[in-house]
Amino acid sequence: MTRYLFDLLNHRPPDTTRPGTQSIAPHPADAARLSPQCHRILARLRAGPASNTELADIALKYTGRISEIRGAGHVVEVFDQDRRTGVCWYRLGTQEE
Repeated sequence: MTRYLFDLLNHRPPDTTRPGTQSIAPHPADAARLSPQCHRILARLRAGPASNTELADIALKYTGRISEIRGAGHVVEVFDQDRRTGVCWYRLGTQEE
């Protein structure tokens, strides 16, 4: 099993569920590392679907914040996209087990 320096420094135990793989489950401390912008975007998505223009009002680099939110274990989906206007819609999805 491969252990990475990041895991050792952050006291993450190795994933023993599948030999030779790393766990993709987020570390509990990752949620605390989200920026205030990420928390605002997450709160907006919890209220319902949001367009990219709404999310850009919260954070100009909203795609980076969405990546951080996904990295913390949340599922964020693009479910509709208008290629003519450039507007797309995001929503929170469900965790697949």
